[in-house]
Amino acid sequence: MGKEISVNKLIRTLRTIAWGLRKGGSVLILAAIVGVGWIYTPLLTAEVNYQTGRIKFPIFDQSKIFKEQKIQPRITWEVPDKEYSIYIPKISARSRVIEDVDVANSAAYLAALKLGVAEARGLAHPGQMGTTYLFAHSTDSPVNFARYNAVFYLLDKLTNGDKVEISYRNRIYKYAVRSVAVLGTQDTKYLVPQKKKEQLILQTCYPPGTSWKRLVVVLDRED
Repeated sequence: MGKEISVNKLIRTLRTIAWGLRKGGSVLILAAIVGVGWIYTPLLTAEVNYQTGRIKFPIFDQSKIFKEQKIQPRITWEVPDKEYSIYIPKISARSRVIEDVDVANSAAYLAALKLGVAEARGLAHPGQMGTTYLFAHSTDSPVNFARYNAVFYLLDKLTNGDKVEISYRNRIYKYAVRSVAVLGTQDTKYLVPQKKKEQLILQTCYPPGTSWKRLVVVLDRED
């Protein structure tokens, strides 16, 4: 009788443990779903808005605001930062640009990417002969992949001829897309200084929300 009671007690205990494990597993699965949704919701929202045509935001004439700085030509979009900003009309993307960021210093570029788009150190600035390299692609963990590069979520929508404007130190610089390419994460050919022509490089992670590849958009300066 004593052995029979012990066996029944053991069975009840095992059933209780199994019930707890099932409930715990369900909670973990739900938490994982919520976590993934929280991470990628901005990316999905941007894609849906683009596909449905709801991505556009109002255009502002800030010529009065910048009258003292004498920005040329007249600016017709809201500038996040007077010193350095980017605007991509096709995908309605605009952001402050953090100048002169060390791409080899993870602490430096992670801090910059929390504030906006980063400009690679050691290359040209807008209006100078050479390559201006702007990026929003690297983070410290997968949790942040889809959070820190929101400005460039839709960069893959750009095609040849699309326009990009840069506000840099009281001037507006206009560029047109020449090519769009997906490169390996170790491909740094556009980070090599050159003085043959003025070009703008925009880089983000690809596919959006991952760090598997690099999407690179090459643009030429327009007069």
